[in-house]
Amino acid sequence: MVNYMKILVFSDSHGRLGHMLDAIEQERPQRVFFLGDHYRDGQALMDAYPGLPMELVRGNCDWDKAPDELIVEAEGVKFLLAHGHRYGVKSGTDQLARAAREKGVDIACFGHTHEALNMPDRGVWLFNPGTAGGIYNRVGYGVIVVSNGKFKTALK
Repeated sequence: MVNYMKILVFSDSHGRLGHMLDAIEQERPQRVFFLGDHYRDGQALMDAYPGLPMELVRGNCDWDKAPDELIVEAEGVKFLLAHGHRYGVKSGTDQLARAAREKGVDIACFGHTHEALNMPDRGVWLFNPGTAGGIYNRVGYGVIVVSNGKFKTALK
């Protein structure tokens, strides 16, 4: 029997829950990461799906008392969850990638730019699901499937 976990990754919903709710219904994940900019949307997801494990971090538009970043593990894969603004991701991902390598994570999940990104960077994977709220760009989210220390990523 193969153990795996499907994780949905959302960011930058800015008060628009509809696409995230639809994605959860369609994808049926075992876990959700919410990367900020409208932290209360992440809390609303937790209320709507109380049995679904979720990790939430706050973004630059959030004033809630919540973590700026988290390091979590799933099926042998280690993640850094951050909104990205504290790493200056609108000017490039070098600072985030360096921090992710220093923290010993496999994947750095971030938002803030509203632009999807799914690529390796010198030993760490950078993953931005785009904007769940459809602000300025198309609506998007990410899917990460992890199993036995390996992962596959996809942008939707």
